[in-house]
Amino acid sequence: MIRRFIAAAALCAIATGPAHATDPMKITVTGLVSGFADYFIATDKGYFAEEGIVPEIVQAGGSTATPALLSGDVQYSTSASIAITAILRGGELKIVYVNNDHVPYQLWTTQPAIQTLADLKGKQVGVETRGDTHELAMRAAFLNVGVDPATVIYTPLSNRSAIVASVMTGSLAAASMVIDEFERIKAAPNARLLFDLQKIELIAGGGVFSDKLLKENRPLAERFMRAVVKGRRAGRDNVEEIVNSVRKRNPAQSAEDIRTAVNLQRPLNTIDGTISLETEKLEIANRSDLLNIAPDKRRKPEQAFDFTLLKEANADLDRKGWKP
Repeated sequence: MIRRFIAAAALCAIATGPAHATDPMKITVTGLVSGFADYFIATDKGYFAEEGIVPEIVQAGGSTATPALLSGDVQYSTSASIAITAILRGGELKIVYVNNDHVPYQLWTTQPAIQTLADLKGKQVGVETRGDTHELAMRAAFLNVGVDPATVIYTPLSNRSAIVASVMTGSLAAASMVIDEFERIKAAPNARLLFDLQKIELIAGGGVFSDKLLKENRPLAERFMRAVVKGRRAGRDNVEEIVNSVRKRNPAQSAEDIRTAVNLQRPLNTIDGTISLETEKLEIANRSDLLNIAPDKRRKPEQAFDFTLLKEANADLDRKGWKP
């Protein structure tokens, strides 16, 4: 009877699979917009719950999220661009996921006197955080047209609503807008597109873990990434999942605007959440130039990027034939 009991218990364990402790995880996003729908969907459809994770999604800019990630107050940040800057300065972080390999931004103004990028010399332009992808993309755009990027004043406003409002009222000369904001800014009096920053090849959106978490609790990171990949696949499979998850958190945004934003952003998305080694090197070089870091003192790609968990999650779901 004892042997039969042990055998039955073993079969039960096999059938139910390994149990996970319930782990709280704090995740930062810079806005309640479609670019972060992977995490909203993974929450709403129970993908995090399936992995024994209780997510807490907090809205915070990269300048707040990155120090919190380094201190352990936050377990995962979506501010990949700011994280790269921190890594180049010695921060022990890893970029583990990249959503876009081109920035989903456009540079807009509502001031009639601003007709070209050259008119922004000495003027304030809005970014989320100094040194983020908004600033880097604008600097690249200025160089494209022969304007010295140092002649422009980059003004950080970590709240996306504040950035849009500041441009619409004219208190900022211009700002980098994300796709979800294009339709709103177009409706403003005197609104003008100055430069389509989507032409700029820079990563935007993604995921960051601390080295400490990856070393001390890698199984948690594995489970988290599996849930995120499920969320990403569900959104790509059905755009209404993205619409519903965003409007649940941001009901002021119309369903049609979200669908438009998703369709515009799809061509900018990475195929599987990873980027090539060459793009990794380019990212490090661009930011190192901005920070005046000498070539011999720059971090190597493997010190900044690690897509192992993401690749494993994709392979695992493919092997199991998982569908949303």
